[in-house]
Amino acid sequence: MKLEKYISEMYSNNPHWFAEEVQQAHHISRISKVLDNKNYLNGRHKILEKEDTKYKDKELITAKTVLQTAKSIIKFHNSYIIGKRPNLSGSDNMVTEYNKVFRKGKFNLINYKIVDDLNCYGDAYEYVYYNNGRITSKLIDSPDGYPVYDDEGEYVAFIEHWTDSLSNISYYYIYTDNKVEKWTNAGGKYISEGTTINITGLPIHYINGENKENELFGRSILEDIRPILDRIEYLLNKMDDAITVLSLNPIAYTSGQHIEGTVSADTVGHLLSLEDGDFKYAVANLDSASIKLLYDALIQQLQMVASVPSIAFGQTNIANVSEVSLKLIYQNLDNHARQVEVYLRDGLNERFDKIEILLNKQGIIFDADDYVDVEFNYNRPIDTSEVIEQLSKQYNDGAMSRRTYIEKSTLTSDVDIELQRIEEEGKTIVE
Repeated sequence: MKLEKYISEMYSNNPHWFAEEVQQAHHISRISKVLDNKNYLNGRHKILEKEDTKYKDKELITAKTVLQTAKSIIKFHNSYIIGKRPNLSGSDNMVTEYNKVFRKGKFNLINYKIVDDLNCYGDAYEYVYYNNGRITSKLIDSPDGYPVYDDEGEYVAFIEHWTDSLSNISYYYIYTDNKVEKWTNAGGKYISEGTTINITGLPIHYINGENKENELFGRSILEDIRPILDRIEYLLNKMDDAITVLSLNPIAYTSGQHIEGTVSADTVGHLLSLEDGDFKYAVANLDSASIKLLYDALIQQLQMVASVPSIAFGQTNIANVSEVSLKLIYQNLDNHARQVEVYLRDGLNERFDKIEILLNKQGIIFDADDYVDVEFNYNRPIDTSEVIEQLSKQYNDGAMSRRTYIEKSTLTSDVDIELQRIEEEGKTIVE
């Protein structure tokens, strides 16, 4: 087998090869980026490292406002591709069974989490299994996932690994084609804690297709937008400090007559009467036009790199925008969503195969020609009446079935339930 060959060539048949595998440089580098992105989304930004300074013999706490724009961009992408529940299409009997599995296994929630992981970290890992009488799956946390590829790019094993922060004990779940082994290093030695049968094979490895250096792994969109967001945060906080120190709290000075005493820096409205001399405030004139030019340029680049339409940032007035114009505004976002969809669909097809294996174990067998596919419903603002009008025309012309009509309609989410209700209403009318 390919895994045995990999262990033999890479680790000289070391039974604890998995402990060495997770320490490989490419895994450490990838996990480091995942943890860095996770910390960033939790609010630990570069701007928080900005140093404080001294001003008027006191410590000046510089502005460190954190912008959570990245989270909004991620949510925007998540909602756009998976916010509206996708529909299953294909052979009627197969779609019916798979819809049952999806409802009972809460796969729609898992779908959203997969897309979220793809956008946040570039990779997602799903293990499909049979639990307490129902087919379900679990999403393996990205920092804990170590897919193992051999030198030919073949997916040969998967390691789920983490270390408990309190006990400092490391845990390893090694997934192979036919079993799952659990190991720990409690007591300083590697201890096997059991093996279970694996019916569905290796966990599904979803990627987002953004990594041009290594196509076996994905790349987070955060790596593109973070440098721009860091610059925007720096600019806004620098401007905040400049306004506070140089404009709202200027230094007073006199020329000519000497004045005894001081003026409080925290109050305004003092009047000084000078017999000989002049009293002024040293106020800096901020070049707001240049600052605005730089800020607008950064926002424009952020929109392009993040593939988010300008309306998401409040930059465009969309009143009386036509359907065609709206599609043009969302075109860049559509392009990004379609790329994610291609790779996401590849993983979902693998999920369908694993679900079929488990359904076969329950005695549910499909014909060789039966198939199931997924139809995504992008969460783009659309003219619902225009869509329904086009669907109705095709249906009335005999160019579309009732199931396809319902699948394509934006007003229905569950095709099987809707068809069942239509059938029940028809029986009631006949009676």
